[in-house]
Amino acid sequence: MDCILLAAGIGQRMGEKIPKQFLRLNGKPIIIYSLEILNKYNSINNIFITYNEDYYDLYSSIIKNYNFHNCKLIPGGKTRHESVYLALQYVKTNRVLIHEAARPFISTDQIQQLEKETGDAIIPTIPVPFTVSCGDEYMTSELDRSVLKNIQLPQLFNTQSLMHAHKKAHQENYIATEDGILMYRTGYEVKFIPGSENNIKITTPLDLAISEIIDRGMELI
Repeated sequence: MDCILLAAGIGQRMGEKIPKQFLRLNGKPIIIYSLEILNKYNSINNIFITYNEDYYDLYSSIIKNYNFHNCKLIPGGKTRHESVYLALQYVKTNRVLIHEAARPFISTDQIQQLEKETGDAIIPTIPVPFTVSCGDEYMTSELDRSVLKNIQLPQLFNTQSLMHAHKKAHQENYIATEDGILMYRTGYEVKFIPGSENNIKITTPLDLAISEIIDRGMELI
C-alpha cells in the first residue's frame, strides 16, 4: 500500500515561526517520529508527503539527512481536504494509509491492526471522556458522550472509493475536515477499531508539553 503523510499545515495555534511539524519534540523534529515508523514498515511502498512550498528546502533536507528512501514530496493544498485529493493522484495501490505529521506516536502494531481489517474505510477511535454540548453564548442542545467517538489517524482506505468520495465532494462544494466523515457522507461503510490514548495530535503548546512526557514514558517501557 501507499501512504499519504499530511504535513503541509502551518500550525498557527502553536504561535511559532515555523510549522509545528518541524518543532523539536525531545530534540527531534515532530515529523521524524511518524516517518521513522512509516519508512521501515514493509507493506508501505511509497510515502507521499504533502508540503508547504515556503518550506520546501526544510522538507528536502529532512528526507536527505535521515535517509528516508521511499518518500516523495507533493505540494499541499489550501486545506487538508485538498491536500489529500492532490496526493491521491499519485497513489497506485489498491489501499492507501493516511496519517498526519502532527501525530508522532503511531506504532507498527497500529498499522498492522488496520491492515487486518477489510472494507472501504477503517478508522481508529477512542471514547470521548468529557461532557460535550452545542451552543455559542448559550447552550442549545446536549450530546450523549456515550455514543461519541474521538477519531484518530492513521486511517486505511480503499483508494478508488476514497477518490470517488473526494470527486463527489468537489461536485457538491463540500470540504471535509477528515476522510472518514467524507466516506460516510458519500455512502460508504466506515468501520471503527480501537485507537490509542497516547496517539494525540499536537495542536497547541500544551499538547507539545504533554507529548514530551509521553515520549519520555515510552522510552522507559
